[in-house]
Amino acid sequence: MKIRPMPVLPRSHPDRAAATLANVVRQADAPAEPWAPPGPGAADCRIDLKLLQWRAQRAMAACAASREHLQPYAANTHQDLWSGTVQDGTARGFAARLEEAIALAGPEPVPTWLAPAADARVTTGKELRRRKDLLVASGGARVRFTRKEGVLFVDRDAELHSSNCLRFEARADHGSLDGFVGAADERPRLFSAQFLQPVEYLESAAGSRLKLQGRIGRSASGWDVTITLAGRVDERQLHVRIALQNRLARQRLRLRWLGIPSEAIAHDCTPVREVVDGDGRSFVAFTLVRANDVLLVDGAVVAAPAANCEGTLVHDFHLGVASG
Repeated sequence: MKIRPMPVLPRSHPDRAAATLANVVRQADAPAEPWAPPGPGAADCRIDLKLLQWRAQRAMAACAASREHLQPYAANTHQDLWSGTVQDGTARGFAARLEEAIALAGPEPVPTWLAPAADARVTTGKELRRRKDLLVASGGARVRFTRKEGVLFVDRDAELHSSNCLRFEARADHGSLDGFVGAADERPRLFSAQFLQPVEYLESAAGSRLKLQGRIGRSASGWDVTITLAGRVDERQLHVRIALQNRLARQRLRLRWLGIPSEAIAHDCTPVREVVDGDGRSFVAFTLVRANDVLLVDGAVVAAPAANCEGTLVHDFHLGVASG
């Protein structure tokens, strides 16, 4: 009887085993063998690193010095590094390198939709609570916020109309940095933005801005969230900033946009979207945080507590058809 040899599985790339960025293997030094690539679900791990990467890519597009600074760590030869499937020390070093590349391109401009307006009327407190319908409009897309319908999105040019379109989806993560795994017997916990509280409403000749605050989930297993909705009359897109405080481990929080096509949503981050077409309303989901501290290196578990992404995370979205 012939004994079939066991298949040889690809080994983890040395970058995954590196303890610090200084140990990351240069392309010329990496032994030539088929290294295992990051898992297919690694796109949304270490979301803090993915947000930095988006800013660094923008800097590299505009600045040769930024490109040169990151050239030794090119994405095509350092897949684990850019995917985030690396140890904490390496991730910290790479984050610092990304921040340096961003700084080399000069000061980042403040978004026009966040700029203060001299003629702004600001409504807060009791006066704001008495207003039942709050409109934030650009020159194209707009939203209304009410307790009954939550965030209502309208873009007449694109024939879009979606009430209660902003939801949150929370679920425990039993996977690793290579991919999310949810329990088969656990359904996602869903939360609507309609339960957040308006805390500031700004109106000016240039546009309008609404700030919502509150908590998603129960006090012991939730996230403090601030949502800023902004529109300018000289722009066609509506802007949404979501800032959240994460203190949880082994959890994933996603944002769901319901009734808005994927091509009408831009996100200032490397791709973390999923388009879902179900029996009910279709939606586009974006990972806000996937807290997971399990890194596998050649099958062995290496602790990665910093990959839980504790602290403040800020995501910017732009809804509707852009000008031009």
